[in-house]
Amino acid sequence: MEAFRHLSIDVEAGLCGIGVDVAIPVGYHLVLKGGYNKAPAMDYFNTAIMLNTADLKEEQERYEKNSAAIGENYVFHNRFSGESVVNAGARLGQDNYKLLLNWYPFAGGKFYLAGGVYYSRLHEKDDFLTLEGHTTANDWAALKELNEKTGTEHFISVMIGDESYPLYEDESGYGHFISGLRIDPIKYYAGIGVGRCIPNRFLGLQLEIGALAFRNAELFCQGKSVGSLEELSDGSLGGDVKDLAESMGKYPFYPQMTLRLCFRLF
Repeated sequence: MEAFRHLSIDVEAGLCGIGVDVAIPVGYHLVLKGGYNKAPAMDYFNTAIMLNTADLKEEQERYEKNSAAIGENYVFHNRFSGESVVNAGARLGQDNYKLLLNWYPFAGGKFYLAGGVYYSRLHEKDDFLTLEGHTTANDWAALKELNEKTGTEHFISVMIGDESYPLYEDESGYGHFISGLRIDPIKYYAGIGVGRCIPNRFLGLQLEIGALAFRNAELFCQGKSVGSLEELSDGSLGGDVKDLAESMGKYPFYPQMTLRLCFRLF
């Protein structure tokens, strides 16, 4: 590879999503790469969040008892069981711009080391990791019926630590829950791979394995800051989230594996 004498473009698919890179050699052993990737809109795993609604069940029973005492004899059509469920899915949700440098230690070889930075502009609905779900139709109907009959506003809430985060109705007509994990927009990357950025015969493959290091992870729930990852380790958002939070708290790295198809332009 001669510095600034070649150019290639590649398309990729990996754990950070799909993307495109442009590569140019800046030395006999060095290749500078710039690119963009986007995580697909898909759930990476699903979890059931169990919510304590025993107080709402008791409120229903209290109202029915009082209505019987005055001869109304009202019976709720939708009843709480004492424990409600939110079925939620977790997904990645960010766009990354990246600048990387690949070093090929052996002249003409395919093995390389990679390092650089990823940058993403995160927003409330575009967090590093988002957990989002809804109540069941019966539970939300029970809440609306209870509020209508008692004239008092009750809530189905998620407890994280000592704080309560009420669910609110969205356009689907169910109780909506959303929690996001936000991190610093700049992340640092290191990896190893096999394959040439500038293929010898205009077309080549690369396989790369590495990790993204992130900092200052902060949890948001229903649009409010909750705190650090430690708040999730109590299992209030399900066992899958608990395991993930404990792992990310101990090891603030996101694993990365990428397969690329490289096209040499000249």
